Amino acid sequence: MRRVLYLVLVAAVLVTLAGCGAAPERQSVVSYDAVAPAAEAPAPRDEVFEESAAADTGSVVAQVEMAPDPRKIIYQAFLSIVVKDPAASLKDVAALATGAGGYVSQSELNQYYGDLMRGNIVIRVPAETYQDTLDAIRALGIRVINENSNASDVTAEYTDLEAQLRNLEAAERELQAMLTEVRERPNAKPSDILEVYNALTEKRGQIEQVKGRLQYLSNQVSLSTITADLVPDEGEKPVVEEGWQPLVTVKNALRTLVSVMQGLIDTVITLVIVVLPIVLLLAVPIVLIILLIRWLRRRRKNSPSTE
Repeated sequence: MRRVLYLVLVAAVLVTLAGCGAAPERQSVVSYDAVAPAAEAPAPRDEVFEESAAADTGSVVAQVEMAPDPRKIIYQAFLSIVVKDPAASLKDVAALATGAGGYVSQSELNQYYGDLMRGNIVIRVPAETYQDTLDAIRALGIRVINENSNASDVTAEYTDLEAQLRNLEAAERELQAMLTEVRERPNAKPSDILEVYNALTEKRGQIEQVKGRLQYLSNQVSLSTITADLVPDEGEKPVVEEGWQPLVTVKNALRTLVSVMQGLIDTVITLVIVVLPIVLLLAVPIVLIILLIRWLRRRRKNSPSTE
């Protein structure tokens, strides 16, 4: 009996030990199975949205960084440079403008001193070649006397004009539709049609003004303006100045004397021909009146006084 009880106790202890050994292994399996689905589960919607937004933001930033500069800038420059030969430099500047894809807007060559000439030229070149052309013009001269560059940003005005143009064109389409509707009415009045037509004409005029301004700004932005004043070198002046020429002075004095005498003679001739007959015509009746008055006075003196 004791032996049986002992065997039962040993068996119970073995079962208990076996259960304790199996429990951790089962717990480990369960824990692994529970973790695996959690790792494979889809991410929450908020996390997915944030990742997508971050990716989109990065793409937009990359596009903005790669996009060209949308600013509208008008470049203008004026420079006065000393050159050895203004006439030749004038041709060189014109060649620079043509080579840069531009053109000569204005050019003139005037006498400066003696045989020396002074040139002035205005050129229009593409904005992308503006700085290179300016540097090339500087290189043509001996030295730069004066230089003034200006960059005007008209982006805000250009954008505003584009918005105005869109609004005006939308209003024009509405007025065109309204004009068509008014014309198709059976009882349409000429005054109603004329009113809509006048409004449409006014809008078209405003559109043309805005388009003209946009075209002007686009031209000024795409083509920069450079004005170059080409001054001759002072070292090219003649060493000996033109001296005094007395014969020239005598001739000028004689010309002046002859001119004055001609003026006096012309005045006398004018007085004799024009003024003298008028004086004679006025003098005859005056003399007759004076003689008549004297005759009457003498007659009164000679006649006997009556009391």
